[in-house]
Amino acid sequence: MHVTIIDDNKDVLETYKTALEDHLLCETFSDPEKAVDFIKLNHTDAILLDLHIPDKSGFQIYEEIRRVKSQVPILFLTGDGTLVSKLKGLEMGADDFITKPVEIEELVARVRNRVLLTKKNLQLNKTIQFKDVVIDLDAHQVLMSGQPVKLTPKEYQLLLVLAQNPNRVIHKDDLIVMLWKDVHVEVNNLDTHFSNLRRKLKPFSNHVKTLKNLGYVLRI
Repeated sequence: MHVTIIDDNKDVLETYKTALEDHLLCETFSDPEKAVDFIKLNHTDAILLDLHIPDKSGFQIYEEIRRVKSQVPILFLTGDGTLVSKLKGLEMGADDFITKPVEIEELVARVRNRVLLTKKNLQLNKTIQFKDVVIDLDAHQVLMSGQPVKLTPKEYQLLLVLAQNPNRVIHKDDLIVMLWKDVHVEVNNLDTHFSNLRRKLKPFSNHVKTLKNLGYVLRI
């Protein structure tokens, strides 16, 4: 099980990495930008995120990660145990809010529980449905009014990203990184894929909105 830890205090990172390495594979970052870049391009089972980081709050970093990884569990691990911070973190959708200091055994148990619960939920949710559109995750197929819609693999992936993040704006650059990774793709190429996707999903495609200079969102 792999966990990514983000904390501006390098001594704290070293302490947790040393303590956790007998239980979990760890990747640590004191620079949140490098952490987000790593998470975009690599698999991790869970993320431990500090709340107070210079120049950028943990809440902002949380939102950046959620734009590119909608399912990975994110647990705040912070010395800020105020009720206001806890409520804000949990209301944003964080999977847990852990106050430092915490016993390593408890931390490992919390991470494992969240990862296993997420995997269980993903296994149970075999379909995603919005109105008359159904995405069959096992068959990698889209049905509209019970009839299959012939999508290319990229069109299917684009629709799936939006469907897994309803009402959340997914930035164009993030979409390109997620779907093409190390391959250079122009933004107009992405726009072409979305244009074709909209055409095939009419009239449901009215729910797929473009925000100029930002990205796309599925408004439900």
